[in-house]
Amino acid sequence: MKKALSFIGFAIGILIIVIGSIIQLFNFTAEYPIIHLEKGWTVIYRNEQYINTNLEHMSSQVGSAFSKGDTITLNFEKPLNYVDVPFPYLLFKTQFCAYKLYLDGELISQSGTKELDNNTFIGITYNSVKLPYDYKGKKLSIKLFVNENDTKADVYTPIIGNYDDLYRYIMHKVLFSAFTALFLILFGIAFLNISLLFYIKTSGVAPQVISAMLCIVLGLWMITAYNAFDFAVVSSVATSIEYFSMYLILPLLLLLLISLHKRGNNTVVLFLAAASFVFALVFIFLHCFNIVHINHFQKPYYLMSIFSFLILILYDIMDISQKNRNSSHITLMAGLNVLCVSLISYALISLSSKLVDYRQNIIMRILVPSGCLFFVISHLLNHFIFMTRSFAQRKEYASLTQIAYIDNLTGVPNRASCDTKLDELKKSGHDYCLLSLDLNGLKEVNDNAGHPAGDKLLKSFSKCLIDIFSSKGFCYRVGGDEFLVVFTDITSTVLDAMLEELDRELLQLDKDDPEANHSVSYGYAFSMEADKTDPHSVFMLADSRMYEYKRKYYSHLSTR
Repeated sequence: MKKALSFIGFAIGILIIVIGSIIQLFNFTAEYPIIHLEKGWTVIYRNEQYINTNLEHMSSQVGSAFSKGDTITLNFEKPLNYVDVPFPYLLFKTQFCAYKLYLDGELISQSGTKELDNNTFIGITYNSVKLPYDYKGKKLSIKLFVNENDTKADVYTPIIGNYDDLYRYIMHKVLFSAFTALFLILFGIAFLNISLLFYIKTSGVAPQVISAMLCIVLGLWMITAYNAFDFAVVSSVATSIEYFSMYLILPLLLLLLISLHKRGNNTVVLFLAAASFVFALVFIFLHCFNIVHINHFQKPYYLMSIFSFLILILYDIMDISQKNRNSSHITLMAGLNVLCVSLISYALISLSSKLVDYRQNIIMRILVPSGCLFFVISHLLNHFIFMTRSFAQRKEYASLTQIAYIDNLTGVPNRASCDTKLDELKKSGHDYCLLSLDLNGLKEVNDNAGHPAGDKLLKSFSKCLIDIFSSKGFCYRVGGDEFLVVFTDITSTVLDAMLEELDRELLQLDKDDPEANHSVSYGYAFSMEADKTDPHSVFMLADSRMYEYKRKYYSHLSTR
């Protein structure tokens, strides 16, 4: 628990550093004046005139939403003042509307009218219109043609200024969101590949895979919801991506919740995840075929999300009551909770319809990206925990494997490892040779000098065996004083020379350590001399020849 809390504190620290660095590095000061056309608008809507209107609070006069087919005329009553800038532009935002822009009744720009005629989707975007150099003293008029029901009635205040300043002004407002979104996408892609690679080799990686996919979807949603790329992407495409990705966030969040609570009863959450996923796919399909546009299902989706958030709280209560949760689980759940709180705040503000643009609210510009960043950091910390645990498990597995297949005393592969090798030879059908060796007099050494002396003899012989035969074959200790060497490519001439070298090495060991008798009996057999598909018969032939050698060795000693 303490480790998990330290990880969470570390995540918050990194988050504060990132936010502070971005704010410090990307301070914005306009080179030229920027004029906000806030008050002084006359709005003509359904044959009614609303004088001296602030467009961002227009809903208080005309109602909260426009309907499809509505036409709204926005007349700025004061003649435009001259702003001394190299490239004068007017910037304004439209939501699901085509527009026509006039100066003194002369049409100077229009957009979306073809989509309006064809009843195709018109997205949410910022529009930049180049003003003629003689715009001073002329009256501005914007006519909006609504193409979707329940379109917000409030309009973001139009602004006039130099094009570069306007672009940087708009981007500066969402710089943190844009950087966060790009980071989420790149991070998600990279860690999805890493997680899938581990998924093939390791169990328990499902949360990492789902989290990586969630990061990609969150990044796509954020970069479009905050209109960060409006100047580079067609509005209908950008808005479609915004809703597509937003609708996929909920099922991924629920799947992550399920993957973190596999042992619990997740029937309700599983049903909700499946329902939200089907919900997303159905309405994406309807939107793509221009049957029903996807923005109409925003409110039911938000309500479904709020219900899911209540379920998350229930899972939090369950986790608190079960105190045996590991640090990986706690870290990911902390990231998931912070992310969900930020997203629910976004949903509640969207449902309230009080904001025309999220740039107007510093909390929304920071809260959602911060929640996403916290989730990414928790994902990184969880990945670190997972990698640490996986490494420890592999190390433990390697240690257990060594115990299972390696003789502890000599370091030579043991009988189990030898059986595996003989089984491979049986399946391969290739020729091979088995050399059986048996130490002479190990029992006498153990009885007369003690087991430590016997162990020393075994170790020195094993080292000698490895030094001579490991370049050509595989050495095994198959019993107390019994050894076997397996060759897959050797001739009797080469093997006899190696055995002579072994005898010489053992004689040298006798000189260096006269307290023990360093000698060995051996015999070998080639697979072609017996049934090569039965390594046991080849081993028995080699073993019989070894015992014949041993019999001659001891009979020679008795005649001395």
